[in-house]
Amino acid sequence: MKQWQKWGHPKNRARTTLLFHTSLWYHIINIVVETIESKLDERAYKNAVLYFIKYCNNKYLHATKLNKLLYYLDFVYFRDHKKTVTGDVYIHQGYGPVPSRVDEILSKLQTDGAIDTEAIPNNDLEMINFSLKDGSQFDESIFSADQKKLLKQICDEFGNWPTEKIVAQTHLEAPWFYSKPYEIVDYAYAQDIDFFR
Repeated sequence: MKQWQKWGHPKNRARTTLLFHTSLWYHIINIVVETIESKLDERAYKNAVLYFIKYCNNKYLHATKLNKLLYYLDFVYFRDHKKTVTGDVYIHQGYGPVPSRVDEILSKLQTDGAIDTEAIPNNDLEMINFSLKDGSQFDESIFSADQKKLLKQICDEFGNWPTEKIVAQTHLEAPWFYSKPYEIVDYAYAQDIDFFR
C-alpha cells in the first residue's frame, strides 16, 4: 500500500485543506462584519459627518480629507476613552486609513436630503465635495462635552490643511504605518497619535 493511499491522494488533501481554510476565512469575516455592525453608532456617525461638513467645509474638504477627519475623531477619542465615536473600523488604503462604512453613511445622508455631493474634476481624477442641504437633521446635542471639544479641535487644527498634508501626516503615525494594505487598522496604535493631548 502506498503512503498516500492511507491518508488520501495529495490532491484531495490539498483540496480539503483549501476548502477548510476558505470556510474558516469566510466564517472569520462574517464574525468581524457582525461585530462591526453591532457596534456602529449610526446616529453619532451621521452627526460627525454633518459636523465636519458644517464646520470644516472649505476648499480642502473632499471625501479623502473627510475620511482623515473621521480617523482622528475615532482614534484620538479611543486613545483617551478606550472607545470610538462612530464604532467604525478603518482599512489601510493608499491614501491612509479609510472608515469601512463611510460610503454607506454618506449615501444615507444624501438619500435623507441632509447633504448634497458634487463630483469636481481635479487633474485626471474627480474629487467629491459636500454641502449641507438640510441643517435641521444635524443634532450636535448627541455628542458629549469631550466629543464636542475633540470635534472642534480637529476642525481648528486640520480645517485649513490640504488633503495631501493630512494624508502624509496619517502615514507617519503608527496606526497606518504598522498595518498592512487592505487590512484593518488597529486601534491599539492610537497611543502614538500626538495631537490634542
